Amino acid sequence: MDNRVFEIEPLSQKKLDELKLSWFGGEDEWDYLTDKIVGVYPEEVDAFKIAARKLYGMFEIGAAHVVNNNLFQQIGIPSNAVELVKFSWEKRRWHKHLYGRFDLAGGLFDKPVKMIEYNADTATILPETAVIQKEQLAANPLPGKGQLNTLFEDLAEGFRLLLENNPDKEAKILLSSMGFEEDELNIEFLAEAAKKGGFTTVEHRKLEEVIFSPDEGIFLERTLDEYEQFEFWFKIVPWEFIAYEEPDLMRDLTSIVKNNLAVVINPAYSLIFQSKAMMKILCDLFPDSEYLLKTDFTPPENGASFVKKVIWGREGENITINDGSGSTLEESDGDYGNYPSIYQEFAELPKDSKENYYQAGLYYTHRSSGLSFRREDQLIMDEDAEFLGHFFIS
Repeated sequence: MDNRVFEIEPLSQKKLDELKLSWFGGEDEWDYLTDKIVGVYPEEVDAFKIAARKLYGMFEIGAAHVVNNNLFQQIGIPSNAVELVKFSWEKRRWHKHLYGRFDLAGGLFDKPVKMIEYNADTATILPETAVIQKEQLAANPLPGKGQLNTLFEDLAEGFRLLLENNPDKEAKILLSSMGFEEDELNIEFLAEAAKKGGFTTVEHRKLEEVIFSPDEGIFLERTLDEYEQFEFWFKIVPWEFIAYEEPDLMRDLTSIVKNNLAVVINPAYSLIFQSKAMMKILCDLFPDSEYLLKTDFTPPENGASFVKKVIWGREGENITINDGSGSTLEESDGDYGNYPSIYQEFAELPKDSKENYYQAGLYYTHRSSGLSFRREDQLIMDEDAEFLGHFFIS
């Protein structure tokens, strides 16, 4: 991997300030943005793109299989979310899945591309992928140029299609998160894409500031007893969190969406894509796929190494990597241990001479839109993993 990782001059704090991304600089000990960038060959990029297109198609077929065969319990969909998941899937022309990110092993050095998981609901690292790595490429002389990086433009096109497919609704959108600074930066980025896509009123507020009425819709309070309605709501709030932790909100959103009072993005059927149990479903439907890692609800019996994951886990939490003989190679704790688990075939990640591992991430909108890498000195990619951009090697 060493000959694929090139040194760059990091973006200065002044430049990050100009980009309104100051948060990514800050204290010296925080090295999330590295002084490195990954070189990839055009044919490798093509392989990533083909993999993402085929994988997304498999997820669509898999989702139809889940809905048609009522397999919601099997993949862990909370019972109070099923009604809205089914409705949004059946009406998906109006309820567009805007974007997600595939986490992938392989793809370099003639290694086959393998899907580790699909972050289909609230995938972040948008500003890093769309803005920061593009600025890194522009600021540094490298043995090549170009990136797989049309993420901003493709998200804007996705927002435009949302408006086009919902002509009965005003071009006003409200975007919300739970208030974490990183999520807010992603929301601000998406707000700009929404403006580019044709939304004339774009607001972003924390979840706690939004008013949900099951009979009237989604509102912000402007002044005392004066409210403004929004018929499009984008959230960086996981659907499973809403279903499990905010059941009243889940009930209200079900009523709001089914009564055509608002479109929620990403839609509720993103839960089907997001569940890691879907990888078991896909392996059953596509047993010969070159992109899938064998996945089951029980550990393999052939002595192969495997990864145990909880179906609603995030940020590398509650993962165990086993060598197949009963020995644990790595494990992480976390807040998701009460959820059911799946057991996935272990996939080798590319690594350099310093024992750093590299995992590719590929955003998918209506096409492959943004490639980047994360690096960690351990097998489990957690919230401490570093971000690396990429460039095309000439």
